[in-house]
Amino acid sequence: MRTLCHGVTNAENLVISNEQRVFVSGRDGVYELLASPGGKCHQKLIPLRVEAVPGNCMKNGVALRGNYLYLACAHVEQGGSRLLKAALDDVNETEQSMPGLLKLSVAALTFGISSWIVRCDLRQTPLAFTELVASLPGHTLANGISFDPTGDFIYVANSAPGVSTGIFRAPVDAASPSVLEIPWSRPPGCKPNGLKVTGRTLYFTGNATPAAVFGSMAIQEDGSAGEPQVIDTAPLHLFDDFAIVRQGFVLAQFSDAMGLSRGSLRLVSRGGRHLAVLKHREISRPSALAVASAGSELFATGDVLVVDKGTGCVVVFTPDEMWRDWLQAGPL
Repeated sequence: MRTLCHGVTNAENLVISNEQRVFVSGRDGVYELLASPGGKCHQKLIPLRVEAVPGNCMKNGVALRGNYLYLACAHVEQGGSRLLKAALDDVNETEQSMPGLLKLSVAALTFGISSWIVRCDLRQTPLAFTELVASLPGHTLANGISFDPTGDFIYVANSAPGVSTGIFRAPVDAASPSVLEIPWSRPPGCKPNGLKVTGRTLYFTGNATPAAVFGSMAIQEDGSAGEPQVIDTAPLHLFDDFAIVRQGFVLAQFSDAMGLSRGSLRLVSRGGRHLAVLKHREISRPSALAVASAGSELFATGDVLVVDKGTGCVVVFTPDEMWRDWLQAGPL
């Protein structure tokens, strides 16, 4: 295990392009991780320049499609009560430790929330998020995002507490940003967090008081959601993002529900069998991960890149030969 980069406050999500470019979201924006001489890494910030979206929004899920990088942004409108606003500070910039996440939950129940999907054309120089793709309804905290195989629709996890919790589905057309009104699906008993689509199946993580849930649902021929199916659960724990690999799944287990235990990576078979847990001193609060399908100046084929919110780092785990074969990235 080695540290690839550090200093990403509120490190949240990560994605690797087909050209092995790495993008990481954090409090201050999305960074591209670039190789420096001597095997080092430096971060280059991609600014957010969409007029309708506040610059201090929470930068959450990222996804790639073709030449575009997509970002989910959410902003808590802390108007109204000055007392509550002072007590909670600005939750849009709060460190998302367990106390910070508790503050965010209280604020989300008290104030309005707005969310947007924006995108950056990776062919442009310099890079910037300049296009609005979708606006989500009030009280929606956009988190994980993913595309269907056609690229015509983007799926968005709403992690805000309340009746609007669910997964939204938006057409991808930056020329005519869509405004969503009702969730595409409401997985019962949990707030969705991470999303991945492969074939005609959407996989999701979700969290509730009794247990974290990892599940799936079919995308029907008419585009509607099938019945949610549970693949794995972890009582009194929290799941964040995950990766689909050749023989199963790797889940970022953020911590226990009280934030008392360090996080880990949870390896699960396609059939839902719990195979192993990876714990390491370099892993504190893992929030996302990706398996490298090819090598680059920063990592080798089969390496696992892990975003750690607790340390603000991206670390690289190099598995042994047996696990490297098991972890080869699956199709998306």
